[in-house]
Amino acid sequence: MLSTGVMRLFVAVLLLSGTAGAAPFVLEGNVPEDGGAFFTVSFPVPVGITELEVRHDDLSSANILDWGLLEPTGTFRGWGGGNSEPAVISVRAASRSYLAGPIPTGMWQVLIGKAQVSQRPAKYHLEIDARTRVSLSAQDRQRYTPAAPLESTARWYSGDLHVHSIESGDARPGLDEIGTFAQTRGLDFVALSDHNTSSHYDFITAAQARHPQVLFVPSVEFTTYAGHLNAFGASTFVPFWLGREGVTLKQALQQFDQQGAIATINHPTLDLGSFCIGCAWQQPVIPELTRAIEIGVGGWDETGALFDESAIAYWEALADQGVHLTAVGGSDDHRAGVGLNQTQSPIGSPTTLLYASELSVVGLTRALREARSVVKLRGPEDPLVTVTTLTTLPRVEDTLVGTSATLQALVTGGNGTTLVWVANGAAVKEVQVTSDPFTDEFTLEVPEGRSARARAELRVGTAPRTVTSHVWLAPDSPPGPPIIATKPAATGCAGCAATDGSLVFLALLLLRRRS
Repeated sequence: MLSTGVMRLFVAVLLLSGTAGAAPFVLEGNVPEDGGAFFTVSFPVPVGITELEVRHDDLSSANILDWGLLEPTGTFRGWGGGNSEPAVISVRAASRSYLAGPIPTGMWQVLIGKAQVSQRPAKYHLEIDARTRVSLSAQDRQRYTPAAPLESTARWYSGDLHVHSIESGDARPGLDEIGTFAQTRGLDFVALSDHNTSSHYDFITAAQARHPQVLFVPSVEFTTYAGHLNAFGASTFVPFWLGREGVTLKQALQQFDQQGAIATINHPTLDLGSFCIGCAWQQPVIPELTRAIEIGVGGWDETGALFDESAIAYWEALADQGVHLTAVGGSDDHRAGVGLNQTQSPIGSPTTLLYASELSVVGLTRALREARSVVKLRGPEDPLVTVTTLTTLPRVEDTLVGTSATLQALVTGGNGTTLVWVANGAAVKEVQVTSDPFTDEFTLEVPEGRSARARAELRVGTAPRTVTSHVWLAPDSPPGPPIIATKPAATGCAGCAATDGSLVFLALLLLRRRS
């Protein structure tokens, strides 16, 4: 708490900072050693302020702090994370990652995340200007309104479930660039998954009107320091500061579920150490609230060759425990496909196909709940394999109710590849694809009281290229425990979840460049 005298001085300086040439009010201190991953620093805002600017610094080359802003009531006003530029908010505009709106009087808070603290004591430095004049030009922001279906045909729709716009502090493209590039790759939808903010929702409705061929799906990458997840279809902010004010992962997932959003575990085995803080999934998996998983981690030619097989193995390991997750892929594009380096994937690499009754957020989320998905690990040009059920059985989301089901795989554009049937986590049948189109059948059986699963996979050589979600089979609903097959150890970058994933990643990247 600030004393009364210090409070008056603080307010006086803030008021003076609204005049040209005035010095900002400065707050410095040590990062708390305990108290969890987040803490706040308070500052008062007097009556009549129309714009706030907060500059921040972690005063260290070894430490990394993240930054955001909360109103006196605790209302979220933005999260820049590691943004290097100041946070500026006013009534009709805000810097990226932040929300425009009135500036209420009272004790505001700078929310600070301890992304990486290697050097102690860690310090923070804040400079605050509270202005009675506005420096930002007004922006065209609108409350998000779901678009009407762009198409009402039942078919496979192709898209990317993990794309960042300029509203993520580590990304640069606007929505127009994203929409244009996605259309050049023949995609039907993109999920805008900016980090821990809701500011990008303000720009979707206008951008959608300018890009009627590509559906912009509101989403968010819920970024924690022990794992990232995507909330596909979320359009209302959910607090991400786990451990602060009693916020838990389950609570957050429940709030996403109440919005009808689909929670997806992002890049579960992508352990890059300080190169990507918290990227590998180390949080608990909550099956009833987690619906999907990224098995395509960037395009195969970029990072997928290092991480996809370990992600698939992780997915299968969760399925062995009875966790039903739809397979998806995401490019994690931050540049709308422009100026990428060797490790950055363009929008559409990988491509996720969803079989939906219409091209709408509601239609796509329903497809995800029913596990009607296929992932092309390299991109749109990959061959396609889909699985249908020849046996007439009731279906509950991803589960057929019965003891035996005949499945048919249809391969298009895959002549020369190998079709592999994977049942209960093990490859049980391999067939060479010799024509286009090509079909093959497989019978999945399960004893009473158990459940089983099967999926199809196209391989080029020994590497996966296109992967379907599981079709589950159970004699009743809810299903019994799964059959667990004995299978070989996972290949790929399973070792990337080691103690220093960044070193493993660099070594593998060097090997790839030399090959």
